[in-house]
Amino acid sequence: MTVDQISVESIFHEMGYTSSTDYAIKKVREELLRELKVCSDAISVFEKKYGMGYEEFYNRFNELTQFGLIEREDDSMDWRAELTVLRGVEKRLTKLTI
Repeated sequence: MTVDQISVESIFHEMGYTSSTDYAIKKVREELLRELKVCSDAISVFEKKYGMGYEEFYNRFNELTQFGLIEREDDSMDWRAELTVLRGVEKRLTKLTI
């Protein structure tokens, strides 16, 4: 069974979209914004915990003796991973708005 592309496009038009592509872009943007929020929230937890941004945390890593070494190492990896994901999401969002 095949889907009649013209019928499908008419459904999107009835829903207020100019095309199925317009709809897809809107949904992808919504998903990326959700991911951005999740990453930003995770990063905020680390910033609040250590009272600084990642760069300062990285530079002062060995001075932060109020936290155990394993905890700092785990947080460092997780924090850096969240920042990497955040940058990737931001790049994809930029591509959608150009």
